[in-house]
Amino acid sequence: MAKRKCIGVWLVTLVSLLMLAGCNGTSTEDTELKGQVDELQGTLSETEAERDALKGDVDRLMAQLGEAENKLDEASGTRDQLAEQVGELEQSRAELDKRVDGLAEARVALQSKIEELNGDKTQLLQRVDALTESRGELQQMVENLVDTRGLLEKQIASLSTARDAARTDAKAAQSKIEQLSSKIKVQTQQMASLQDQIVSIRSVLAQLQEKLE
Repeated sequence: MAKRKCIGVWLVTLVSLLMLAGCNGTSTEDTELKGQVDELQGTLSETEAERDALKGDVDRLMAQLGEAENKLDEASGTRDQLAEQVGELEQSRAELDKRVDGLAEARVALQSKIEELNGDKTQLLQRVDALTESRGELQQMVENLVDTRGLLEKQIASLSTARDAARTDAKAAQSKIEQLSSKIKVQTQQMASLQDQIVSIRSVLAQLQEKLE
């Protein structure tokens, strides 16, 4: 800010010198004007360098903004994919619950039937043995399905955790995008202000050069 005020003072001084030189130009005043022109040209070079540096910062910030937006898109896609997988696993768990309940009912029915057939063990011994074997197989199937249900519950919990992490990453990426956008806006305004100063300096230089010629 101080540098911009200094440039403004230089511009006013040079305009005043131009007016004085127009009224009663001397060799000494021309020498002073040339010195002022040289110093103002140096200031112009510094201002242009500062503008170029700000332009480089803006370009880097734009690249970071693109990376943050890509990360947000990836996090959103992962979140949606995980949510879909959780829904499918929950549906599979519900189906397994139905199968487990159905097999449990079948086991109860078989147990009841075995108890009925035990009333006549002599005649129905072979049938009881067969049904007992079937009951053991069903019991194993029930245990396997229960184990599978437990595994699915663990997978659902893990996917839910991953989904929450993806949501957190998406929020962090959105926050970074907002910060970068705000910083780009400020630096773009600074660059525009410096560009206006450069235009003013060049205009004064053109006047000085015409006067010197």
